Amino acid sequence: MFTVKDLMTSEVVTADPDDTVAEVIALMVRHRVNGLPVVDMPGRLIGIVTDYDLLDLMDDPEAASSPIYLHMTREIQTVDEEDELSDVARLFRRLPVRRLPVLRDGRLVGIISRRDVLCCVAETHVYLHPASPPFSAPQFCRSQLRRREHGRP
Repeated sequence: MFTVKDLMTSEVVTADPDDTVAEVIALMVRHRVNGLPVVDMPGRLIGIVTDYDLLDLMDDPEAASSPIYLHMTREIQTVDEEDELSDVARLFRRLPVRRLPVLRDGRLVGIISRRDVLCCVAETHVYLHPASPPFSAPQFCRSQLRRREHGRP
């Protein structure tokens, strides 16, 4: 069965809690992402900020210079890199999120999106059901991971 580490993006763009809203918006635009994990200096995940969070601030002219930690979501659902994709798919169906941070020993090691899960299903034509026979990650999924690790969408 697929695990999160088979498909996650391991080169994750992150924000520092003291980055300003303007800096985070620029980072998201530059990297073409719609959400960023916020991590402290030891690499621990402390929050997440999304385009929804930032759009809510557009009416406040002073928000651009405020630190992102004031606006990030602190209660975050995460997954472990060894979790099965079928479990992650169930989480995505249940939660109104587009991405989930991936942790190993409490530290951020990647991110997995709804799109990652859907690409896997589309390419393998195997649905992520626990009763499905075990199989290895298809070439497509591995090539997608390599592309992301080299900064290509």
